[in-house]
Amino acid sequence: MALSFAGVAYLVWAVTAGVSRSVVQGLIHHLAANGRTLQETAKALEIVFVQAGVVIDLLGMAWLAGSLFLVIWSSRQRCSISWAWVSAIGQAIVAALGAVLVGWAAYQPLIEAPGRIVQASPTLTKVSAISLPVVVVIAVVLWVVVLAWLLVERARFNRRGPTLRDGLRTNLFR
Repeated sequence: MALSFAGVAYLVWAVTAGVSRSVVQGLIHHLAANGRTLQETAKALEIVFVQAGVVIDLLGMAWLAGSLFLVIWSSRQRCSISWAWVSAIGQAIVAALGAVLVGWAAYQPLIEAPGRIVQASPTLTKVSAISLPVVVVIAVVLWVVVLAWLLVERARFNRRGPTLRDGLRTNLFR
């Protein structure tokens, strides 16, 4: 199952990288047709997703290779299968955060100039404008807490096995 999820996580990475590259290129072409350029805050994304896109592609492939190595290594009883899951889920999370950054860059040209009078937004609209970053942080914290809890439970269940501290020492600092 971890092997399958490593492939799905790479698929998420690849699709996100391709769509992000296409969105940034489309945004650049659209702005150029209107005689505008990307704002300074979004220029870094042009460098990352368009000019250095091959680095993102290679990084995704290397991350997949690392996840697959962890699956193979855990099949040899060298480490817990949880590390392969953590790697694959981390890849999917990083891809999702990249998509959020590209969405933010695509939104930048639509920001109104300061000083312009804008109608008051309903309260729900204001809450929705800030909810995604808050929910993503809560989701990541929840995921980490559940992962730590499962590792502690595994150590308690297997009395002869390593504790959480032993597992981290042998798997991370070997």
